[in-house]
Amino acid sequence: MKADASHGPEMGEVLPQHKLDCRSLEAYLYQHLPDFGAEPEAKLTVAQYRSGQSNPTFYLQKGFQVYVLRKKPPGLLLPKAHKIDREFQVQKALFSIGFPVPKPLLYCSDTSVIGTEFYVMEHVQGRIFRDFSIPGVSPAERSAIYVAMIETLAQLHSLNIQSLQLEGYGRGAGYCKRQVLTWTKQYQAAAHQDIPAMKQLSDWLMKNLPDNDNEENLIHGDFKLDNIVFHPKESRVIAVLDWELSTIGHPLSDLAHVSQFYFWPRTVPLLNGGAYLQENTGIPSVEELISIYCRCRGINSNLPNWNFFLALSFFKMAGIAQGVYSRYLLGNNASESSFWFANTVQPLAETGLRLSKRTFSTALPQTDTTQHLFVQTRTGQDVLTRVKKFMQQHILPAEKEVIEFYIQNQNSADKWKKPLVIDKLKEMAKAEGLWNLFLPAVSGLSQVDYALIAEETGKCFFASEVFNCQAPGYII
Repeated sequence: MKADASHGPEMGEVLPQHKLDCRSLEAYLYQHLPDFGAEPEAKLTVAQYRSGQSNPTFYLQKGFQVYVLRKKPPGLLLPKAHKIDREFQVQKALFSIGFPVPKPLLYCSDTSVIGTEFYVMEHVQGRIFRDFSIPGVSPAERSAIYVAMIETLAQLHSLNIQSLQLEGYGRGAGYCKRQVLTWTKQYQAAAHQDIPAMKQLSDWLMKNLPDNDNEENLIHGDFKLDNIVFHPKESRVIAVLDWELSTIGHPLSDLAHVSQFYFWPRTVPLLNGGAYLQENTGIPSVEELISIYCRCRGINSNLPNWNFFLALSFFKMAGIAQGVYSRYLLGNNASESSFWFANTVQPLAETGLRLSKRTFSTALPQTDTTQHLFVQTRTGQDVLTRVKKFMQQHILPAEKEVIEFYIQNQNSADKWKKPLVIDKLKEMAKAEGLWNLFLPAVSGLSQVDYALIAEETGKCFFASEVFNCQAPGYII
């Protein structure tokens, strides 16, 4: 990834309203950022990321040194918003224990340097999937990516706040009530027209607050696929980005937020411009994601107040959309297309109202957490069905031919060779996507999924080789 506007869709030229004093910035970084001056003759180049609607984000390059800078936007700001000092604080704490975040390097509160507060972090090279349907990868990898994402969320919610020294990072119990009040105020401060659905949803949320509004976990606040950097080649999370809305609060708010994709109204284009959820793409169902999350945290998957948290997530999203449009009207938003957000507030609020009235069951057939340890995923069920069909149609009919080959060649050097039919079967299996099923990062299968598949392939002595799942060094 390079640092000027001609290199890819992720970034472009710095918007006029976000121009930086590069000389002042360079002088400050020389003084405060180790290794920044390693190549004194190199020119500092700056590009602006197209993502990042709230806090403008920039790509900095000086020679071989690459960084990311996030700053407060200029101009009149909504109260208690754009707290980039909190972003820096939480990333520093998380990085110290090995949680996947970019390494924070420095925070600057001196507004004379580039006009607003800012912080600098390391640039993480990897893959960011803006389109939640993740085109261009196999269904197996798509499934593995979603599983890695939800496992990372469960890991975040399992962290000990005290060990992170973040006891004062939030305001303690009563998170849900504060969220409803805060986003109601934020929306009202940014509203440019009357939208009855927003008031109705706000009223419903206040009247239906969870009885257990006292859970205290570190939460991200905007956890979703396009705020995650994945390994360049593996289905592994290497960094979680954009901690602006992080706080101490109820973990189900994060889980509901990442589940919005499954309930998004078809009348509203996805904010990232991607495709809507479709069947048979490898993406786990929302029930499967919840099951994985609960297994990782060791909690029951029959989640109370799930409709409340889904409704709250759409209320917050509507409030955020209104805020983006408000900043556009004020002339200090990072995106030139922010005017589009004005038309999303009402349908998002109406979706929240519909979700509030539905009855949800978040549990799969067994609601006991221990029983969930042995539940197949939907992907696993599909692959097992395909393996059984392939076994019946191709492998078992070839069994006689393979046995005869080895009998005929048992006393010759050809006994160490493979019959041609096995190579033909391997090509067929590979073409059907039934290949390397034992590798979770490739197949997207759980251990339970593969155990059932291994049971099926064990019915024929060469079947595992056909699917490239034989043990290393395996010789027939």
